[in-house]
Amino acid sequence: MLINGCKTLILRCHFCARLKEYELNLFQIMNGEKTEYKCECGETNFIIKKKNKGIDFIVNCFNCGNKHYYHMDLHTILKDNNLKYCPYGTRNFFLGSKEMAEKILLEKAVKKRDSIDEKISNDYFNNFKVLAKILGILYTLKKENKIKCNCGYSSINIKLFSDRIELECLNCHSVKIVFAETEEDLSVLLKKDKIILEERNISCIDSIKERDRDIKK
Repeated sequence: MLINGCKTLILRCHFCARLKEYELNLFQIMNGEKTEYKCECGETNFIIKKKNKGIDFIVNCFNCGNKHYYHMDLHTILKDNNLKYCPYGTRNFFLGSKEMAEKILLEKAVKKRDSIDEKISNDYFNNFKVLAKILGILYTLKKENKIKCNCGYSSINIKLFSDRIELECLNCHSVKIVFAETEEDLSVLLKKDKIILEERNISCIDSIKERDRDIKK
């Protein structure tokens, strides 16, 4: 029996929301210690580590913003098409045959999001449309190196929540909260040409706060 050690992995980038397709050679992975897979935006989407006779997957989840850990034995990976889920219920990634991957990509191209994912997205996020637009703005700012911390570090992690996006400095762990519920939240962010985190502090970009500031002026 011919064993195909080449598999295709599909997931959505946790920062810029691109739907990514990666080709994996499992036999090469089993000979190495660690492999990282990045998006064009520079973010690491997932890490693969060999562990005993299986593989550990560390995935940066687009749906909830957290890291998820999965372990799969080599026999299961080689035999099956595997679909893994975020704890909140949405699809996290697919690992399987090239043929099935192409079918999944075609279905997504035709209907962007299937009805189940759309329902879960709308249930989990207070205003998914606003959050998606704000995520796109943050991606552009990050790509242009306009999201930084005043501790001097520019490596920023992003986490998604139902009503906001949090930017965290990986050096001093300062946090900038970007609220993402209303058109006002979107309007406030559109006025920003850069975002600076405050060293070892928690700050926010908030439409109510900005509106009050305009009134005082």
